Order: sequence, then C-alpha cells, then structure tokens
Amino acid sequence: MNEQRDMFSIININNKNPDSDIPKDVKLRPKELWCPYCSKPVIFIKDKELGVRKCPYCKVSDRDYNVKKINKKWL
Repeated sequence: MNEQRDMFSIININNKNPDSDIPKDVKLRPKELWCPYCSKPVIFIKDKELGVRKCPYCKVSDRDYNVKKINKKWL
C-alpha cells in the first residue's frame, strides 16, 4: 500500500543552497518576507521566548544572514 503524504511532507524546506534572489514573478504582500530556505513567501511568526520572528516552516530566524540579504533588511 502507498504511504500517505501530508502537505508538510511536500513543502520544499531546508535547501542545501539558500536562494540568492527572489524570483522575478513573485510579488510580496505587506508583512511577507522571502524565506531563502523554503523558497517561498512567508509571514514570519514572533517567537515570544527568543524575541525574534521565525519562518513557520523551517524555523529560521529573520536575523539570519541569508534572510536579511535576500529581503534587503540591513539596518
């Protein structure tokens, strides 16, 4: 019998090589950031314990170098 798959098993997460650019056909909505590890636009969720925002799929922080670089979020 075939193994049942849920939606989280087909989501592209943890790229070995994070994206270096946002695809040209993607338009981010307000509050969305591009997650270079998931390769998709996401709304980062605030982690109350650590005080940072994290991707809900791969749990990478918005303070990660690649997240800042691709979204041009340098201070």
